[in-house]
Amino acid sequence: MKHISEPSATQWLARLKNGDISSVELVKQTISRINKVNPELNAVVADDPETCIRQAQDADSRRRKGEELPLLGLPVTVKDSIDAVGFPCTGGSFARENFRPEKDSTVVARLREAGAIVVAKTNVPEYSSSYETDNAIFGCTNNPFDTQRTPGGSTGGEGALLGADASLVGIGLDGGGSIRVPSHYCGIYGIRPTARRVPDTGTWPATTDTGYRDLMNVGPMARYAEDLALILPIISGPDWIDPYAPPTPLLKPDDVTISELRVGFYTYDGVARVSRETEQAVARVARAMEQAGCRVTEADMPDVTNATGIFFSMAGADGGVRTRKDLEGANSRHHVQFKTLLDGFGDSMSLPDFFGLQGRFFEFRARLRRFMNDYDLIIAPVTTGPAPRHMETPHGIPQDEYFLYRGFNYVHTFALAGLPVTVAPAGAQDGLPLGVQLAAPPFREDVALAAAAHLQNNLE
Repeated sequence: MKHISEPSATQWLARLKNGDISSVELVKQTISRINKVNPELNAVVADDPETCIRQAQDADSRRRKGEELPLLGLPVTVKDSIDAVGFPCTGGSFARENFRPEKDSTVVARLREAGAIVVAKTNVPEYSSSYETDNAIFGCTNNPFDTQRTPGGSTGGEGALLGADASLVGIGLDGGGSIRVPSHYCGIYGIRPTARRVPDTGTWPATTDTGYRDLMNVGPMARYAEDLALILPIISGPDWIDPYAPPTPLLKPDDVTISELRVGFYTYDGVARVSRETEQAVARVARAMEQAGCRVTEADMPDVTNATGIFFSMAGADGGVRTRKDLEGANSRHHVQFKTLLDGFGDSMSLPDFFGLQGRFFEFRARLRRFMNDYDLIIAPVTTGPAPRHMETPHGIPQDEYFLYRGFNYVHTFALAGLPVTVAPAGAQDGLPLGVQLAAPPFREDVALAAAAHLQNNLE
């Protein structure tokens, strides 16, 4: 698929403000571009062009009257596990095949209050529970660089559209890499903010009252680093519903002095070796930061080999009771991959065992956060290589280990730590994009965003 270079969402907003283009024109252009690429990608699960054009007409009218909103008239796309009035929200499951929310999720409400127009909902794996975006309702989403390959998951529809330059900016949800892996596989930017910097109210499945605790996090995805910085302040902050969303100020990436950063990097987590090209991508980023004046050293990481084990133990702590209840309406109509996961749940943990698991989770988070006291930024792989072919394992992982997820320990590490992580494009392998994780201390999204913006303009 031909990759076309378009202006950033920030630049389109400037053109809207200057009167160079109307919202109606921009929305129609975005819809046209989505319609052009979607037959190959299968990334969109719901749209409503007529309503979107009416909303764009209203945005143009408001602008002519002098109204100013930060996203007025900007088209956005949203993952199909996030409630948006006017669209279904299936979460990739027959259990919600006919569900249409009566209220916007917190993140969508904030986007709309800022003037944005939701033009499409994008595909997810069933129950958002896979790194392969495929489900029994809508089928498989393809990578824009090679349709025989996955765009990743679970925010794979967003990743595919953005990677094809069809969406201007999107909203995803990341538990164990669901923003970061598609960003990496599709050659785009994405940020998983500090744990619950953005409330997850109105997302499905709900996880706050499960073993996941605060691991599910909403964040923006974009084709340019500056667009992450555009969207994140609008969707951040407590809604006083999500109990994990703190009232912590969001600092500005423009205030970060890149040359003063203490930067560490690593390319092996003790679990899965990465490709030579992935090592080179990490080294390229480290070199660019060093050339900017940063103090760059190879990081002596604490033991993170149990990250994936802890993550999945928390997800299945109840033996799948909650998952099966949520999916009763599917009447056993599941994607074969998800059925394998569902059948793989063990017994529900005893209360003492669950408390022990929570203790290991908290100890892991504390250990990683203490480690970050010595760094402003850590550069790390996202996974072991570029996007694999559909239903195949990541680079270097035996196919019979598909459901062990060893290649994703890199993203599980920072998920458990609850740290802000931006993914930025940093290289290629066999014509496929490679990204890196840029992890910062808690509530220092400004550092992760500033580093991504610097790399966008200075990476060799």
